[in-house]
Amino acid sequence: MSCEISAKFYGVNSLNDNFYLSCLEDNLKSFLDYGFLNIGGFVNINIPTSGLYDNTFSQLKYVDDPGHQQKRVWQTPKKDWVWETGINYNDSSPVNISGVYVDDIFYPAPSGSGNLTYTLDYNNGQVIFDRDVSKTANINMSYSYRWCQVIKSTNNDGWKYLQNLTYQPNDSISTPSIGDNAIISKHRVQMPCIVIEIASRNKDAPYELGSLVAFRDQDIILNIYTENINDLNTIMDIIRYQKDRTINLYDIKKVVNLGLYGLNGDGSKNDTGLNYSDIINNSSLLWNKLFVKDIVFVETKKNSTGTIFWCILRITGQTIL
Repeated sequence: MSCEISAKFYGVNSLNDNFYLSCLEDNLKSFLDYGFLNIGGFVNINIPTSGLYDNTFSQLKYVDDPGHQQKRVWQTPKKDWVWETGINYNDSSPVNISGVYVDDIFYPAPSGSGNLTYTLDYNNGQVIFDRDVSKTANINMSYSYRWCQVIKSTNNDGWKYLQNLTYQPNDSISTPSIGDNAIISKHRVQMPCIVIEIASRNKDAPYELGSLVAFRDQDIILNIYTENINDLNTIMDIIRYQKDRTINLYDIKKVVNLGLYGLNGDGSKNDTGLNYSDIINNSSLLWNKLFVKDIVFVETKKNSTGTIFWCILRITGQTIL
């Protein structure tokens, strides 16, 4: 009696499967993004809103973006706009973007009207117009941005510039080649922020006899950057409280294919998208569970001028695979 030996991969049916490491990054970003919003981690910008140095945060500034035609891309001083709905903290909710004012004329969201239409890019905090707009135009809008940006290290937007003094922008409306506004949003990281990085450290242990199923321990690095020590300590404390909890992992491919992800590929809001809480409470969208087995503080540093603080937290998550 012969026994056929399989030449196929174990546990993999297709290159389009929901793979473990990418799934961890996507889910951890969603978990942190939504978690911060629910404890007040959003900042509302209304027209007009000035910063600490008389900067109007509701005012957009023109930027040269090589991915678009000139005089069509305008961005707010703060990126990573909040798109989620139903968030309420101490009777305050994120601003639902209603439209854009161009030279005091209102063009309603999400796409403008009449002879001036646009796309709202929530990730990059940009309004991309469908025709040229004068560089001297006065453009304003109300929006909310995330207090803490969460970024995957595998983000494919290329190089990143860690931008400090974000409450004192040194750019110019009429001369985008000067200051921070010379760098397009997708290349800027504003603090406080968390960069998620999958570590090379992992370990498998047998789950049961006669099976290839295993407990998989995977380390995940959180690189935290802030402009002051108080923000650093706050973020570290919040995250370390999450030890010993279990997180539902959603199937990102299923969510995207069903049109349920919150944002479209161009950064615009998806009208059929679901909040993170709705996704993880929908059993048909779940893939697995992650047990937060350990959270270890690795190190903390600051630059010589004391304007940037950073630390490393190592999370060990356990999943049955």
